[in-house]
Amino acid sequence: MSRSDLASPRPPLATFRLTRAVAAQWLVVSAVGFFGFAYCFGHVLAAVRGVALEPIVIEATLQPTIFGWLAISLGLLVCVVVPHELIHGGVLAYYGGSAGYGVGVSHFLLPYAYAETDGTSYTRNQLLVALLAPFVGLTALGLSVMVVVPSPLLVVPLAANAAGSIGDLWMAAVLCQYPADVRVGGLPGADGRGFGIYGSSRSTAARIPGTPLLSRFVTGGVGTLAAVATYALVAVLLSLAFGTGDVVLGDPDAGWLLFRHVRRADGSAILEIGDGPLLGVAALGGLSWTVIASVRRHLVRG
Repeated sequence: MSRSDLASPRPPLATFRLTRAVAAQWLVVSAVGFFGFAYCFGHVLAAVRGVALEPIVIEATLQPTIFGWLAISLGLLVCVVVPHELIHGGVLAYYGGSAGYGVGVSHFLLPYAYAETDGTSYTRNQLLVALLAPFVGLTALGLSVMVVVPSPLLVVPLAANAAGSIGDLWMAAVLCQYPADVRVGGLPGADGRGFGIYGSSRSTAARIPGTPLLSRFVTGGVGTLAAVATYALVAVLLSLAFGTGDVVLGDPDAGWLLFRHVRRADGSAILEIGDGPLLGVAALGGLSWTVIASVRRHLVRG
């Protein structure tokens, strides 16, 4: 669910707007997130099969069938998007709205499908359920099927649904910073895409203590992971185009590795990802951004 046109006569006490900057961040995090979620679901699949996930061997024989895999993946994506939005709309309708559906491109950057209601406001918890239901429900369903049919094909729709839920998770994180007694409706005069947070007084819409710091930490951590993943992907592509395809981030001899992609003589490749060091780097990035953002906010206020 990427937009909400929920009208309200009162001025909002706080707002969230899908600006060009936010759309660009969603696009980057969703693209990187697809591979991150695929890796996580790959771990689940490996556990179900009782084998180790890494090192991941990418066989050279897979290259000629890439278009076949792409066609299958696109078909699975369509099978994911439709139920994803139907779940959004079903929950919104359950809480009193009349759901409509559509597709669009935000700021010429972010293609999206959406479910929306007109003229309806929701409690914070109701909208949280509507935002999170497709991510939680389809993930639970996919993992249940994976236990019965442990096929790698299931990793693609699971990762696609999770990556397509980035905007939902982002908006849910914003809502979680406010108390449960606020209501959520549209922006005044349908002024752009997003939502307004409404309450009887400004104190009722004040952020829950500690959540601004947590928000900055998560933003910094996710941004750090996205930066590392983007750098690794670009480095691999450049190395394949102009070099050997070998890319190593970290120092395996010293006991820490972020990422390794090594191309073998037979054309296959080995991929390894260091879970622990990556999480450590993400935590460091989150702490750094928390300090930077807090100091900057203090200076602006001062």
